Amino acid sequence: MLNISKVKLEMVLDMQSIKRYEITDVQRKNILDSIQSVLMGKKEILFAYLHGSFLQNLFRDVDLAIYVDQDIGRKEAFHFELALERELDEHLSFPADVRILNYSPLSFKFKVLKDGKLLITQDEGLRSDFESLTMNEYHDFNFYRKRYMKEVFGLEI
Repeated sequence: MLNISKVKLEMVLDMQSIKRYEITDVQRKNILDSIQSVLMGKKEILFAYLHGSFLQNLFRDVDLAIYVDQDIGRKEAFHFELALERELDEHLSFPADVRILNYSPLSFKFKVLKDGKLLITQDEGLRSDFESLTMNEYHDFNFYRKRYMKEVFGLEI
């Protein structure tokens, strides 16, 4: 039989053991410069955002959301993510987490645009279109999500 309290305690202890980093503003700028240099060297990357805990004082990893050329399919995109993560890990001495926006859920895209910071863009028109389309789709969807939550669960969001 599974002891729920023990599982909860182990989860809390495990969360406490996650390494967090704190760096100076100068170090943060150097890391951003290094990331931009790596990303600009990849012709497949059309624009990229920094998001997640790196934008705060304490961070676990460097979260990047990138938009790649349409010629890169889903399977290729997964391999591209992993290869880029490895390359960034070597350059940064911090763990990197890369996600490709082309194949990400709408909620993730919206969160990146809302809370993230644009790092590079090699196609301003495409980036602008992506942002507009994502925002429109999210707000259209959000209306129905809120209505559903209210009707089914009686929740006002």
